[in-house]
Amino acid sequence: MRILMLCSDTGVRVGDGKGAALHLLAITSAFSALGYEVEVVGVAANPDGPLEAWPVPCHLVDHPGRAEGELRERRKRETVERVAELALAVAGRLQPDVVYERLSLFGSAGSRVAAATGAVHVLEVNALLAAEEERWRGLVAGDLARHVEDTVLRSADLRVAVSEEVAGAVRVVASGPTEVVPNGFDKRLFRGTRDRAAAREAIGIAHSGPLLCFSGSLRAWHGLDVAVEALPLLADDVHLVVAGDGPVRGELATRSVELGLAGRVHWLGQVQHATIPTVLAASDVALAPYPPLADFAFSPLKLYEYLAAGTPVVASAIGQLPEALGHGRWGRLVTPGDPASLADGIRDVLADPPAALARASRARDFAHAEHAWESRASDIVDAMSRLRFGAERAVPR
Repeated sequence: MRILMLCSDTGVRVGDGKGAALHLLAITSAFSALGYEVEVVGVAANPDGPLEAWPVPCHLVDHPGRAEGELRERRKRETVERVAELALAVAGRLQPDVVYERLSLFGSAGSRVAAATGAVHVLEVNALLAAEEERWRGLVAGDLARHVEDTVLRSADLRVAVSEEVAGAVRVVASGPTEVVPNGFDKRLFRGTRDRAAAREAIGIAHSGPLLCFSGSLRAWHGLDVAVEALPLLADDVHLVVAGDGPVRGELATRSVELGLAGRVHWLGQVQHATIPTVLAASDVALAPYPPLADFAFSPLKLYEYLAAGTPVVASAIGQLPEALGHGRWGRLVTPGDPASLADGIRDVLADPPAALARASRARDFAHAEHAWESRASDIVDAMSRLRFGAERAVPR
């Protein structure tokens, strides 16, 4: 089977180290590892940047540059056109059986390429982006964004949603097949275990007492502020390490100083993805402290990586997190947005390290058996194989 992977989102750049780009890399690598012929068309993180991590040919357009408001939206639409033009040229040579597209704001490139080539169009949906963009940034061309998104959702042959919540929103718009396939983790990064002291030395943490960790981008809806507020409720020897960067880092750093926590919070900044297993090996508890969002629909990459590393997890009981944690079997669930509840959960884990590590070890075994990206890719291929077309559009295995 020949698969053309396509992403026209200017915020999901090939070669970048952020979560969405890592997701694109991971599912691409998983399809390739299953033996399929895969090529990628997308937006470059850096025109001269290395792409050694990408195991398949990548065909990229330059990023248009950062902007805000109407200019930002216009650049996104222009990027969609450039990606579509490039993808049509690549598809003319590759003759893909499947165009696998990550839903992007104003993104119609995949549906056009699939229509032009007769390929099956699979649309990966991580969120309904028009509504998300309008909520968090504002949209000038909101009507156009919603129209394009609805049209693409309806025309796709298969929609792959990362959570039941996203799938529910998709089904309101489109009546065709929609499958739920959560995020996963990269087995190559999480082979074996690491010594805690050596891991701390590797990331520059001299602290020998209990260490909490958070990994990921620092945005308001990720709830790191809840962890900062919970830290003063714990013993003074409990520290927090943060592997990530983002818009709220400054205010969180300021708040940690106000709370007298300057020496207890360690800001690593944005780290290479390959460093995350070391950060987790250095830690006693990994946190996913999401706030009580009414429309929470995430499938957090960090959660599956926490499990795969064998680090005890404390996470908010929201969205699909309870299911991913076996409703408490694989980790401690706490009340979303409540620092006291988060502190109680952390305290419970730290009170009995052997029991916490035993549970985390069982969770690690389960994650490696069920949640690797190769398993996710196989689930998507199975869903594609169930599509009913004429012989000329059958999806090969």
